[in-house]
Amino acid sequence: MPPLADCRFFRFIIPNMENQIRLPVPFSNGVRDNMSNPVEVITTNGQSWSISWVVEEEHPHQIVFTGGWRAFYEHYHLRIGDSMLLSYHQPKFFYVAIHDTRYCEINYGRNLRNRSLPVIPAHGNYTVQFFAIIPVNDPDTLKLPLRFSREYGRSLPRPLTLTTPTGHRHRVGWNMQPNGRIVLHGGWDDVRARYGLRDEWLVLFRYHTVQSTMYVMFFNGHTMEINYLDHAGPRTDCTCITNPSAPRSRHIADGFRSTNPFFVSPIMHRLANRFLPNVPPLPGVCKDSPITITNERGAWTVRYTHYVGRTNGCFGIGWSALATACQLRHGHVCVFERLAPQEYRLHIY
Repeated sequence: MPPLADCRFFRFIIPNMENQIRLPVPFSNGVRDNMSNPVEVITTNGQSWSISWVVEEEHPHQIVFTGGWRAFYEHYHLRIGDSMLLSYHQPKFFYVAIHDTRYCEINYGRNLRNRSLPVIPAHGNYTVQFFAIIPVNDPDTLKLPLRFSREYGRSLPRPLTLTTPTGHRHRVGWNMQPNGRIVLHGGWDDVRARYGLRDEWLVLFRYHTVQSTMYVMFFNGHTMEINYLDHAGPRTDCTCITNPSAPRSRHIADGFRSTNPFFVSPIMHRLANRFLPNVPPLPGVCKDSPITITNERGAWTVRYTHYVGRTNGCFGIGWSALATACQLRHGHVCVFERLAPQEYRLHIY
């Protein structure tokens, strides 16, 4: 099995995609300076393909797979409506799982040998993988693919336990429609609310028949996975590291739009012009490290300290200069947008 992916996203096959395929803008912006060219694309049956890429002139923010893509496209008989789940492992590798028009993963190892339509696959450390698209204006239910429902509906436990990447388990009820389709209902609305899921986002399911366990991952409107592994408070499509409790902070977090992780910190402490308390653990940062914070007023180096035995840390040395320059005062809310492990951009509300 490949190691944990740095980033996952979906791409749907649409007309005129035989010769090239564009990758999401947020992904392209984050990796194009460091990604190898060509990259290796590895499918679930172990085959490896070398594919080169360019940054398209008409869409300067998008990476486009070109050289080698057509051979890949034809070899796997891709057609309009199919989709690919790409898992990027920097700086060179993509692991790809291909799904058919019914949203179920295709076992191309069996398909290419027999030259026939595949059945639901059984490979990797799960029995079957599929996805569903969250419907518009229906927060209480989610329909699973008919193909999965008919194959596994008789053995699916009630209620169904959904396990998220954070390890949290959610019990969700389900019914079967007359045509055999499974519909999630009781408890699904709580999952949507907890993870801030929105209409037309994607939910990836991996079902283990032996364990009777369903693992889920969530993908936002850019078809990119929302990585909750290192973040405590899943609320938005832009991955809020914290889970704000104050109404104003929560409102700002819900409205903040970025493809980067961020955290929200209200200015409430009477000594906030000297140091900023309650800074969450920062992914990729040691417990006592310098952090670069920038905004339109300038750039500052601030010492981040994470106290042993405590959940949060603080911004100390260097914070006073930042607070003075930015004229921070009680009642302001700061959003710290992560640009790199030790580089953040400050937004003040």
